[in-house]
Amino acid sequence: MNRRLIISAALLVGLAGCSSSTPADDSTTEPTATATAEQSPELATCEGFFEGTGTPLAERAENARTALSGGEIVDDATYTEVNALEQRITELGADAPTDLAALLEEVNAPFTAAVDEVNTARAAEVPEGEEPGFPDLSQIDVAGSEAAQEELDTACADAGYGA
Repeated sequence: MNRRLIISAALLVGLAGCSSSTPADDSTTEPTATATAEQSPELATCEGFFEGTGTPLAERAENARTALSGGEIVDDATYTEVNALEQRITELGADAPTDLAALLEEVNAPFTAAVDEVNTARAAEVPEGEEPGFPDLSQIDVAGSEAAQEELDTACADAGYGA
C-alpha cells in the first residue's frame, strides 16, 4: 500500500514539474498548431511519405522493392512488412491530392501485387494435410514503382517540400 502511494506521489510530482501554464509556454505552442493547420495537402502528403513516424515510407518502399526483386520475401514473416507498407501507402493516398495519389498508387503497385498474390495463394485449395505454398514474389516488376517514387520526390520539391 505504501509503495503504491509513494509511486503515485512521485508520478504526480513529476507530471506537475513537466506542465506549465505560463503565457510564454502557451505562445510557443500556438505557431506550431497554426503552421500545421495551414499546411497544404501536398505538403502533408509529402511529409507523410518522406518523414512520418518511425522509418519513413519512402525508405521502407526502397527496402521492400529490393527485398521483392531479390527474392527475399519467401514466407509470412518476411511478407509482413510488405503487407503493412501496402496498407500505409494506400491510407496516405486516400487523403492525398489527385496527382500525388496517382504517384503513390504507382509506388504501391508492386506491394499491392504482392498482397494480391499472397491472398490468392492462401485462398487456393490444397490437398488435405498440406500447407498452401508461398508464392514466388521475385517476378513482380518494381521498376515502375521506383520511377514513380522519383517523380513523387520531384512533385514534392515543386510543392515546396524540403525547401
